[in-house]
Amino acid sequence: MLARQIAIGFGVALVLPLLIFYGVSTFAHRPLWNEFHKATAVYNPKATLEERAAIAEKQKAENAAYFKATQVFSLRLLLVSAPLGYLAIFIGAFGTPSGLRTGLIFGGIFSVTNGYWWCWSFVQDWLHFIALLLALAMLAFVAYKQLPSARPSTA
Repeated sequence: MLARQIAIGFGVALVLPLLIFYGVSTFAHRPLWNEFHKATAVYNPKATLEERAAIAEKQKAENAAYFKATQVFSLRLLLVSAPLGYLAIFIGAFGTPSGLRTGLIFGGIFSVTNGYWWCWSFVQDWLHFIALLLALAMLAFVAYKQLPSARPSTA
C-alpha cells in the first residue's frame, strides 16, 4: 500500500508541472529558436565587409525578436503556474488522500519553480525577493496549519 502511495505521489509530482507547461504552451505559443532564426553562413571568406555586417545585423534582430517572444511566454507561464502551484500545495496539505497529498505538494512546488525558472532572468530583484518570500510563507503555512482530521491522534 505504501509503494502505491509513493508511486501516485511521484506521478502527480511529475505530471502536474508538465501539464501546466504544455497547457500554457497550447494556448500561448511557446517560441522556438528555429522560428526566429534562419540558417545563414556566419563565416564566408568571400563575403564583403558589408555583407558580414548585414548578416550580423540580421542575427541581432532575430535574437531580439526571439528574446522578446520568450519574455512574453515566460510571463504567461508564470501567471498560470505560480497560482496553480500554490493551489496544488494548499489542496495537497488539506484533505486529499495520502499519496495524492504528497504528489500535489511536490507537484505544486515543481510547478511554481518551473514558472519562476522560465521568468527569472526577465524580472527585477525585488520580484525575486517577493516570489521567494511568498513561496516560503506558503510552505510554512502548510507546515504549521493542518486540519484537525489530518493531525495524528495522541491517544
